[in-house]
Amino acid sequence: MAALHGSSVAVVTGAGGGLGAVTAKTLGAGLGLAVACVDIDEASATRTAEELRGAGIEAAAFPVDITSETAAASLVESVHTELGSVSHLVNIAGVLRRTHLADTDAASWRMVMDVNVTAPFLLTQAFADDLRTAEYGRVVNCASFAGIRGYEYPAYAASKAALINLTSSLLFDFWGSAVTVNAVAPGAMDTPMLDRAAAERMAAKTPTGRILAPEDVAAVIGFLSGPASRGVNGTTTVIDGGASLLFSYR
Repeated sequence: MAALHGSSVAVVTGAGGGLGAVTAKTLGAGLGLAVACVDIDEASATRTAEELRGAGIEAAAFPVDITSETAAASLVESVHTELGSVSHLVNIAGVLRRTHLADTDAASWRMVMDVNVTAPFLLTQAFADDLRTAEYGRVVNCASFAGIRGYEYPAYAASKAALINLTSSLLFDFWGSAVTVNAVAPGAMDTPMLDRAAAERMAAKTPTGRILAPEDVAAVIGFLSGPASRGVNGTTTVIDGGASLLFSYR
């Protein structure tokens, strides 16, 4: 594949499926970005990249363990070689362990924190120079309503709360640049992470009468990733059809 040096490139983690795959397509088709499809599952990342290329979007797959500091640093060089300099970083990859306080051991806690918080930190750090030198740089983190309202699975809720705080705290590091850092906080969404047994109950507790489709969230990520969002910085946008405002999913 010929490298498109100087092109605008979006790095999307968790691009192998669910919200990540839809977001990759949204950024490629809507903003004309080349897309680096990052996922620990090589087959899934490759599938998304092939679908994007089939739609005329420049894309490449990068099977990477994003919790590794060494891998994050190497990813920069790989993306530069394959696609070019990075202007957009969208941290979608996440993990949910449905365990309560008594059932969550230290290893599981650390794993959730590593994927949901440490990885976005490492990748933002690794691509910071690219983002600052772009015409306009964008970082969008995928948090969760659980990081605002709390949740019965403490590791997940705590990790998303930390990611929300990381989002607003990064404004200091990009002060004076054209880089903005924002987060989205989805509610129940029709992805592989959804508890299918609870989907009907969650929809009934949502004022709009349905749980989210990935496209609902990807559309907001697309806006936050575009030039028109230059005045939006350090925010977390809740996208849940109004559910967390009035109700609890429990």
